[in-house]
Amino acid sequence: RYLYRQLHRVEKELGSLGPSGFPYPDKYNTAMQQVQGIKGLLELNHPSSSLETAPINGSTSLEESRGSPKKCCQGGLPWWFVFVGWTLVIATSGVSGYFTMMYGLTYGKERSISWLISMLVSFFESLFITQPLKVLGFAAFFALVLKKEPQLDKSLQYTGTLTLRDFLKWVFQKQIRRDSTCSFYQPPPPTDIEKMRNNMVKEQKVFALIREILAYAGFMWMLLLVAYGQRDPNAFFLTQHIRQSFSKGISDSMSIHNVFNWANTTLLSNLFGEYPDLITDGNSKLVGNARLRQVRVNKDSCHVAFSMQQLKRDCHARYSWELENMGSYGPGWSSAVADNTSQNCDSAWTYQSQGRLRAYPIWGSMMLYRGGGFVVDLGPDSQYSSRALQYLYDNTWIDVYTQAVFVEFTVYNANVNLFCIVTLMFETTATGAFQFRSELQSVRLYQSAGGLHIFVMASEAIYFLFIFYYMVVQGKLMRQQRKAYFRSKWNLLELAIIILSWSALSVFIKRTLLGKRDIEYYQKNKDQFASFHETAKADAVLGYLIAFLVLLATIKLWHLLRLNPKLHMITATLQRAWADISGFLVVMAIMFLAYSIAVSGFPQLTSTGCSICPSGVPANTQDYNPVLGAFLIGSCIVFMTFVVLNLFISVVLVAFSQEQIHHKPSEEEEIVDLMLMKLGGLFGLKCKKESGDDQREKATLSN
Repeated sequence: RYLYRQLHRVEKELGSLGPSGFPYPDKYNTAMQQVQGIKGLLELNHPSSSLETAPINGSTSLEESRGSPKKCCQGGLPWWFVFVGWTLVIATSGVSGYFTMMYGLTYGKERSISWLISMLVSFFESLFITQPLKVLGFAAFFALVLKKEPQLDKSLQYTGTLTLRDFLKWVFQKQIRRDSTCSFYQPPPPTDIEKMRNNMVKEQKVFALIREILAYAGFMWMLLLVAYGQRDPNAFFLTQHIRQSFSKGISDSMSIHNVFNWANTTLLSNLFGEYPDLITDGNSKLVGNARLRQVRVNKDSCHVAFSMQQLKRDCHARYSWELENMGSYGPGWSSAVADNTSQNCDSAWTYQSQGRLRAYPIWGSMMLYRGGGFVVDLGPDSQYSSRALQYLYDNTWIDVYTQAVFVEFTVYNANVNLFCIVTLMFETTATGAFQFRSELQSVRLYQSAGGLHIFVMASEAIYFLFIFYYMVVQGKLMRQQRKAYFRSKWNLLELAIIILSWSALSVFIKRTLLGKRDIEYYQKNKDQFASFHETAKADAVLGYLIAFLVLLATIKLWHLLRLNPKLHMITATLQRAWADISGFLVVMAIMFLAYSIAVSGFPQLTSTGCSICPSGVPANTQDYNPVLGAFLIGSCIVFMTFVVLNLFISVVLVAFSQEQIHHKPSEEEEIVDLMLMKLGGLFGLKCKKESGDDQREKATLSN
């Protein structure tokens, strides 16, 4: 009835308007025929009496329709019950909060404060993180899924006797001819077609860019999870605890007597605790026995001046692999060869290779030592070990030809599920005094079965799925570009990440197999020294590979940061100034090496370089030669800091000013703007798109 009244009203308005109110008279006839046709359909499907009794005035019907809900709701509550409802809500919340607070006070002050803090953190997390994400998610869902269907505006025409069947047949089957001569149906100009084609290409690049960003974000996330999963934060505390426990009684310069005194007191008291097979802390188990190993040099191995040969009959040079003593001796380093099968300590006088000891070369503070040497295993308890040390001391196992003494053992802490491979070394530079150095490495050989381990394994699997994806992408690029593929540094970076990832996987498998082998060896030979050095080396290599992967992935992040206009300008500036920068780097390297003329007087090149970097020259140079030291320090500060570095900064600033003048905005900046517009439209945000004239004007003003 309401529709019939509205159609009657429209027909009346059309009649009062007349054909003169339309630009084309046929439009008036078409509109009148459509209205009359729909009215005829209503008259066919509904009794004429119900339509005729309906009031014609639309305003009264609207008032009745508006008044109808009031009639249906006359039996409800009064309007002032809204205040009653709010009062009940506030009272219920207040009473519940009061009793909850009173109940929380029974836990004590600390637990109550912790509970209150957790509740506040949960509230603000829900307020600022969870709920906004939920709103954005629903907005995206309604914008993408529950879209409003487009309404088609078609002009309908019908002539003849109107029936329901004929009308439906006319609506769904009749083809309406359009006037092809109308300007509305003419093709757009070529410039508009070209603009639409460019927009289509840009949209494709936008989606490719979004796909690249999302893929890289997921790849970087999985890589960081894998990197953090391979390292345990408790490893630092375990190594620090063991290093501090075994470093008591250590001085900067120790004699042979001091070394044996430290071994009988600090070493034995920390190796053997109150409980069997546990060290002194009571939490770490000693895996196998501890081992003492020393490396020696041959007698008369140094070159003595001719004038001093009569005064000094015997001397020894500093340790080197060529001068290392690899012979077999008797007790007290006598020429009689001892029977190694008679007593465990007798093997201390016979050289054993690093292959037999399952050891590897080790870096000390002075130099690189071979993994072999003269070895003696300490016993399973404190009494046996004390007797072995006394035997070695009485027979001068450590003498003037000893260049380094190593104390090697392995402990396992079940609380943190970590093995700690410990190497304590005493080194000498042929001067007779020993210096202490420790090297500890924690390794996880038993993979835990907790939820964190499952999460890390899932992250590793997803990471290699990303590697497969990048392999497919790089394979397609390699097939398309062929030789030009290897000229792009970013392609080489991707290739390096893929190769290093598979290398890390192979090292991970090798570390697992080596750890299983070492544990099986310990289970079969619990009364001997269990060497985990090869497993520790594999774990160290794995750590280096993962660290290098994180470095390359971070460098790859710079490739994505090119989308930022400022960072793109910085990159262009460095490219413009690269020729001058490379020249200055060569000059700085030459000057750095020129001030390292005394490098042979230091134990290692790395420590010398680290001491040179902060102040330009080693800190104790002036103590050796006050005049030359002051000259070196002063000239280094003047040339390295004030001259070279200032020139380096000037070159970068000049290149930056030139880049600001000649900078050309990249096409990717427009793609980023279009991507931001797409993302804004996805969440219902309207972004104003700048025209080309506005962008050129802004660029002119900035320049």
